[in-house]
Amino acid sequence: MSLSTKWITGALVWAGVIYILSPGPAHFISHPDGWELREQLVFLTGVSAMSLMVLSMVISIRTPWMNGLMKGLDKAYVVHKWTGIGTTLVLIFHWLCELVPEWLVELGLVPNPGELTDGSRFSDLEITLFQAGVTMAEFAFYGSVVLVVIALFKKIPYRLFRKTHKVFPVLFLLAAFHGATAQLKEHWLDTPAGYLLLVLITLGVVAALLCLFQRIGAPRKTRATIDQIYNHADGILDLRLSLQKPFKHEPGQYAFLRFPNDPEPHPFTIASSGDDPFSMRFAIKSLGDFTTDLANHAVIGAHIIIEGPYGEFTFKIGSTRQIWVSGGIGITPFMARLDYLSARGGTDGPIDFWYSMRGKKSVMFPDSLEELCRRSGVQFYHLNSLEQEYLTADLLHESVGSLEDTDIWFCGPSSFAECLLKGLSSYNFDESRFHFDRFEMR
Repeated sequence: MSLSTKWITGALVWAGVIYILSPGPAHFISHPDGWELREQLVFLTGVSAMSLMVLSMVISIRTPWMNGLMKGLDKAYVVHKWTGIGTTLVLIFHWLCELVPEWLVELGLVPNPGELTDGSRFSDLEITLFQAGVTMAEFAFYGSVVLVVIALFKKIPYRLFRKTHKVFPVLFLLAAFHGATAQLKEHWLDTPAGYLLLVLITLGVVAALLCLFQRIGAPRKTRATIDQIYNHADGILDLRLSLQKPFKHEPGQYAFLRFPNDPEPHPFTIASSGDDPFSMRFAIKSLGDFTTDLANHAVIGAHIIIEGPYGEFTFKIGSTRQIWVSGGIGITPFMARLDYLSARGGTDGPIDFWYSMRGKKSVMFPDSLEELCRRSGVQFYHLNSLEQEYLTADLLHESVGSLEDTDIWFCGPSSFAECLLKGLSSYNFDESRFHFDRFEMR
């Protein structure tokens, strides 16, 4: 079972527990007809959608404890994506449960049941709150569907996606009001379900407010200044930063950087070991609009906001051997680890490092890489894709032998990772030993 499936299933199970403790099951048992079934499906799907939305909101605020539970922020974003898709599907079913029976009545296909709820049992305030919640829910539903489509349609520019994505907390607050007031219809607050639902909604509201007031990661932010800039071949921008306060991280982790030319934070792997908590290094390759434009705006003395550290790509294993695989600018976490090892006299166990790039060793970044590997006791292999030199599972097995007690640390294109994993499956390689950060924000 995938990580996303586990978390989504957990959220739905929690929703089911809340519903079971509500008046709904007893109402259906006492009135087992089609209209009561429809009523309870509306409540069940509504609670399920709320549970999924809260999970999505909590993931979005990047809390360390949540990232740890999900084995890294990159994995959390994958869960966030599929939770959003799941929420949309449940919301559509919720919407259909509410409206389809009414359409059938209007078409004359189903007899009109008359008033299903005795309005005299409710105060004017309860009726007003309930109706206001329904109206807000309509805006939240249609808005959410539109924004999810934008998020999934990758041809839409990332900057537009980021801007529209900021509307989600507002839509959640509208849905949260509906979720809190809808339970008035069946007096859920007379049962534990009502209070459990309010606790769940409150958790989501707090997360939504943190998003709206731009407090995501606030305790983990610090200011830095660009001290040195080096422009290398292949469009690699090498930045050296000095920090106002200590920033502790482990080799292989990454941070979000916010530059003066762009208000949005972007994730980049830290290329320094972390031995000096007041200085950091980043190697950024021009791969898109933002990174290409960055070379024209990064100047010495510019101030940057750093948020982090994040990631579980920290080389912590219990296996006998490590294999490192880098594709292109995926070299950065290994640069940090090599600095760390070389400062401590080298590695304790065998490490094979495969660096796949477009070009010869003479244009390799960084140019000190081989020397760093030598000082760290790491066996280095260079592959030039321009000469049709490609890394495969067969080549790894031929070079290393048994992969039984081996962990592979990979940083590079997703397609490269998937191809390598497919080949490793023929050697019964345990996929949980393949460590890979997925920098996919949508």
